[in-house]
Amino acid sequence: MPSSFTLLPLMLPALAGTAELQVGDTAPALSLNDQHDTARTTLSVSRFLLFSADKDGSNLADAVLEGQTGETMEQAGIAYVADISAMPAMVTKMFAMPKLRKRPYPVLLGRAAEDTMNLPRQAGQVTVIELNGESVASIAFMSDVSALRARLGLTA
Repeated sequence: MPSSFTLLPLMLPALAGTAELQVGDTAPALSLNDQHDTARTTLSVSRFLLFSADKDGSNLADAVLEGQTGETMEQAGIAYVADISAMPAMVTKMFAMPKLRKRPYPVLLGRAAEDTMNLPRQAGQVTVIELNGESVASIAFMSDVSALRARLGLTA
């Protein structure tokens, strides 16, 4: 059986063809499992898709979404996706998943790098993808809890 390093050159053309999401593109139709292994899709989001790609971004999203529930996020039109693909499996299983399962709102999990590779990201920030129907209206990178809560229309 070939090693993953042998297969990597075969995969590079496919990976290179996936462009980063931009304003005007069709909204991403991500189908991922949440922290409770419930299949969810971002298509149900009517307004905002939040994305964190690292620990600092995740901590920021946690602070912004504190006090929210699945119902309040649905009413506000917010879905949250976290890329956990770089996290070692043991850390994910022993520490991250128990913590994630305590959250009262769904967190869609990108467990493989290709799950979220076309979502724009900046280190230590939350990506805010604003949707207008089925298209991307704006993309912003935010690192301030108050500003992000205000942008999402969440009360303190």
